[in-house]
Amino acid sequence: MKKSELTVRDAMKFARHDFLNELQLILMHMDLNNVPEARRKLLDATERMRIDSQISGLDMPALETWLLTFDWNYIAFSKVLKTSIVPRKSDRKADDQAIVEVLDDICQQLVNGADPYADCVVNILVTTTGDEWEVSLSLPGQTAPIVWNDVYEKDWTAKLSVDNEYWTFTFRGQ
Repeated sequence: MKKSELTVRDAMKFARHDFLNELQLILMHMDLNNVPEARRKLLDATERMRIDSQISGLDMPALETWLLTFDWNYIAFSKVLKTSIVPRKSDRKADDQAIVEVLDDICQQLVNGADPYADCVVNILVTTTGDEWEVSLSLPGQTAPIVWNDVYEKDWTAKLSVDNEYWTFTFRGQ
């Protein structure tokens, strides 16, 4: 089953909700005179926004949207996103809509097999080095099996590696 596409209105609603929650948490710490914790929460929120902003340097709109709306589409998981973006030298060749379709399929299978009582964190690393890009998703190995075959397309690949009970899905290309 394919998830429905978020509208701009939906995305703005979710973004406002998340932002107001963060502000309320900071205000709560300030009211409790816990300035160091309020400051830490403010710096954490600022860093998350900086990272979200860097994603546009990937220059793959469908993949960028998928990354930025991950939390809203896959509520069974929480995301930790890290980036290392170097400006590209030429246009991206990979079809990012096809990449998103593979990512959606993986995540739907993982959601279906996820333990609803476990805190499942997905670590996402986005890197670019001029013309090359890589997106990796790392998470604790799931107990439910998933259907997976490595993908080898003209301008991108997707592979699964399992190490120390962690699954890492790596997408890379030009």
